[in-house]
Amino acid sequence: MKWWGSRRGRHSAASHSRTGGAKRGLIPGDALRRRGIGATAAAVLVSSALVTQGGITTDASWNDTEWAHAPAVGTSECGPDGAGFLNRAEGRALSGNLLGVNLDTLAEAEGVQVTNDGSTATATAGQPVTGIDSAFADPLTVNALSAIQLPLTGLLELPADNSTGVVGQFGQARSTGEALGASGYVDNSGGIDLADDQTGEYPGLATLRLSNLLNSPLLGDIGLGDTLSGVSDLELEVGAVAGQASFDTCAEAWGEGTAVAQRSVAASAAEDIVAGLDRRYLTASADLTFSSPTVGALSGELNNLLGGLEGTVNGLLGTQGVKTGIESGVANLLNAVLDNPLLTLGAIRLNTLTANIDLAPVRALIDTEFSDSGGVLTIDATAGTVSVDTSALLQQAYPDRFGDGLNGLPPNTNLLADEAILNALTQSLTGALTEWLSHVESQLVAAVDGIRITSTLSIDLRARLLAITPFIDVGHIAVSIDGTLAELRANKPGTVSTEVKLLSGLLGALTDLLTKGLLKPVLDLLLNTLLTGVGGVVSGVVDGVLPAVTGLPAKLTMVTAPLISLVSRLYNGLFLSNIVSITVNAQNAPATGGPPPPDWAPGQPTAPPEGQYEVAALRIGVLDGLGPNGVRLYLGRASVGPGCSPAEAAAGGCAGY
Repeated sequence: MKWWGSRRGRHSAASHSRTGGAKRGLIPGDALRRRGIGATAAAVLVSSALVTQGGITTDASWNDTEWAHAPAVGTSECGPDGAGFLNRAEGRALSGNLLGVNLDTLAEAEGVQVTNDGSTATATAGQPVTGIDSAFADPLTVNALSAIQLPLTGLLELPADNSTGVVGQFGQARSTGEALGASGYVDNSGGIDLADDQTGEYPGLATLRLSNLLNSPLLGDIGLGDTLSGVSDLELEVGAVAGQASFDTCAEAWGEGTAVAQRSVAASAAEDIVAGLDRRYLTASADLTFSSPTVGALSGELNNLLGGLEGTVNGLLGTQGVKTGIESGVANLLNAVLDNPLLTLGAIRLNTLTANIDLAPVRALIDTEFSDSGGVLTIDATAGTVSVDTSALLQQAYPDRFGDGLNGLPPNTNLLADEAILNALTQSLTGALTEWLSHVESQLVAAVDGIRITSTLSIDLRARLLAITPFIDVGHIAVSIDGTLAELRANKPGTVSTEVKLLSGLLGALTDLLTKGLLKPVLDLLLNTLLTGVGGVVSGVVDGVLPAVTGLPAKLTMVTAPLISLVSRLYNGLFLSNIVSITVNAQNAPATGGPPPPDWAPGQPTAPPEGQYEVAALRIGVLDGLGPNGVRLYLGRASVGPGCSPAEAAAGGCAGY
């Protein structure tokens, strides 16, 4: 089963089934088969033998013949009819320590812990699950979390409405030796849910406000002034998570294999540390967002450009140099072809000039968030925000390792503590900015090309009958222009019209001279020159006063370069300096992968007891070195064990039960 990324989840290429065994929430059927159900059940027995003389308690494997002659006073077999096993399982959706507040002690964040003393299962919270032996389920009471006073207020936000089952908790501990713990995006039988059948997406789970955490006076001065300079509202937005752990005490006791034929996409890739133990997780997303004036400077510069462009277009006639430029340009255009001693030009007047530009498509582009081609970053220039899709970022840096996003990774994978990931991030940001500015440039060029221009000009004509007679005003040419700036540049037919208007009362000889006589070819030449050339004159002058709209990626480096520097500085200061760590598939006593979280390491006061196995879909650590004053937040946590056989119980070797 393959998964791939979306802004808020992962889509499954397979049907949206549930994980967690043949029946959701129950111990997987293959684990039961390993326990010897059927014809082979009698071949594997756990003997709880108390020898009266020596008080010796043993666990032994007997065949049928040995069983008949064994001096055993009590036996318990592995299988559905077994009994007397002590076990424990827990599902805790929210766990850890947040600025000195131990979440594990808060009643509002209480998990479901089920303990079986060998005959009866009891739970700390939740209600019995109908149809499932020794199982209890309960949603996290997220409504109550909002009532918790500082320092949680403003640090951690959970969904106020849990009706969709985003946060569930489940525990099952059976006297036959099986245990199952689960929490997070699970159903009430302990099965890990997959993406929504309708939308193909996961719901959101929690928002951790990193800015508030890192700036908290409870942390003291940790030297993050430069790192967080110019950054606000830094948050980690977590999608659906789930952790699931199952444990078979019999399989552990007899060292049976743990190979599972059909694994969930959320399952760890490697077998677990002991037989009978299986830990799985699901992490849909863990995205970073922040706000910064540096981001907002992008839209600020572009809006300044648009404002200047719009102002120039709207006040085109009053712009310095436009009127004189067009009038002198037309004079030069006509004088270049006018070579007749009987006809000359009089005054040339630009009577009207209006222009309209539609910048709505450009503004819409600026106001719409944009991303790079790989979907790593989403930038909203108007709001001044950046969002980083962690899964897409990891796939960009290591496509072979993160093909399933944040799922299927080895235990204790620290997601962001890698300079290669920073390189992928800066490359994605540079590409996103360049591509976006290129789109803005294209829209701007189209808007300028589409500027609608209307204009009228008058060109006075002066003529004389003979080369020795004076020139007198005989009429004028009226010119009308209507077209887009792009059309005027091309002098397309139909955008310019001309009309010769003669003054009344003139001598008929002059009129005939202009319209029928020697000067008619000259007048026709002037009119044709206007038709084919005046558009170029007007467009040339207008283009000369408009602000340049090409080459935006290079021109706006004064705002893009600081943004790239900001993101690099933030990443370096937080993740490469190990101020903040984001770990998926957190496990104590891992069979493979990275070392366990510091607070779960053997010898630490917060380490799980021996034989208790933990898994958390997501662990967020902030300044782990501060101990109880730091932040260790676990989401989607489950644990099982220690398990205890009847023989161990009889010998008094089952502490805590």
